[in-house]
Amino acid sequence: MEKFMKKIKQLLFITFTLTIITGLFCFCGNTAYAKNAKKASRKKITYQHKVIAYQDSPAIYDFIPTGSAAGNRRALNHLISNDKPKIININNDISIDTYLRPGNNTTINAGNHTITSGSGVIINDPTAASYNNFKNLTINGGVWKNSSSSGLKGTMMRISYASDISINDATVYCNYTGHGIELIACNGVSINGCKLIPQGKCPKKCVEEQLQIDLATPKTAPGLYRLSPKLCNGTPSKNISVTNCTVSGARGICASFPGSESKYRKAGNYHSNITIENCNITGKSAEALALFNTKSATVKNCRVTTKTPLKRNSYSVGLAVAYQKGSSPKTSIKNKVVIENNIVKGGRQGIFIFSHTSKKFGKVIVKKNRAYARSGKRNAIRVISAKKKQVSKNKTKKW
Repeated sequence: MEKFMKKIKQLLFITFTLTIITGLFCFCGNTAYAKNAKKASRKKITYQHKVIAYQDSPAIYDFIPTGSAAGNRRALNHLISNDKPKIININNDISIDTYLRPGNNTTINAGNHTITSGSGVIINDPTAASYNNFKNLTINGGVWKNSSSSGLKGTMMRISYASDISINDATVYCNYTGHGIELIACNGVSINGCKLIPQGKCPKKCVEEQLQIDLATPKTAPGLYRLSPKLCNGTPSKNISVTNCTVSGARGICASFPGSESKYRKAGNYHSNITIENCNITGKSAEALALFNTKSATVKNCRVTTKTPLKRNSYSVGLAVAYQKGSSPKTSIKNKVVIENNIVKGGRQGIFIFSHTSKKFGKVIVKKNRAYARSGKRNAIRVISAKKKQVSKNKTKKW
């Protein structure tokens, strides 16, 4: 009887085990089938007889590399150039031969993948001198670089006459003499968590910035002038936010002014509402951070370092905010310049705020900074030409 019961238990155990194994095979088979069925159900997007993307929903596309740089660029432009809302996921390292030209309402998710171009990577060609001419572009992630080890001697990302632009967690490589990101006549731009890294050799007198905040004039924006002279009417940039970024270059970040075009150095050509927070900014042959012809700005919680030799005079300033010669805006304390809680190291001055015009800045607040100047402690902070100023709780040193 005991032997019989033992055999019964063994048979039950074997039956139970086989049932579990069969169930697992069925589950795995069904899961694999479900995945394959899902993949098969995705719509294939074809271009020039090739599948270039799988469409997950009416607005989401997973890009499929074509096998060539020119083919990738054409296929991506086919997906992004219209103005309908769309999200493009780049899930591989890819090469393109020249710029991508996104339309309105475009999101590009590049993750940690590298996009290598034979030229630059992102550009738009405006058709009218209006902030609303191009809008709603978001770039998330990506390592964006030129195929040359010394980087592009030009602009990698150029956005002009645009609004509602967001660039997040992107790494952009560019030659010292070029611009990683160039914003021309833009309103409402957020650059967050990005790294702008210079390549090649930095010329001793180079004054080009990796992040350029520009106005549209024939000489500051020659690319736009070639499109149409009507685009170059002196429109400035406003409402620009740069946060949590690392930027290094001959200059790090600069809000530009037209050096030799006096007709565009008037009140209406001034930038406004530029915010730079939690950034690490370095200049090698010019100022680390220069905000020219900018009537309102905030710089907080940044580390700003200029390695430029003292003999370069004004270019050796760490953080400069200056009105250049011309007709500046009417002095108003509504226009605030706030420099707070930064570590700033410069040559001639650490922090320097000055007007070269007959009008003063409105309200200037410089507080809780640690400022250093190679020329001496007394030059670490200089605030000149302000209608109302508050310079307090700063620490100054020679370095």
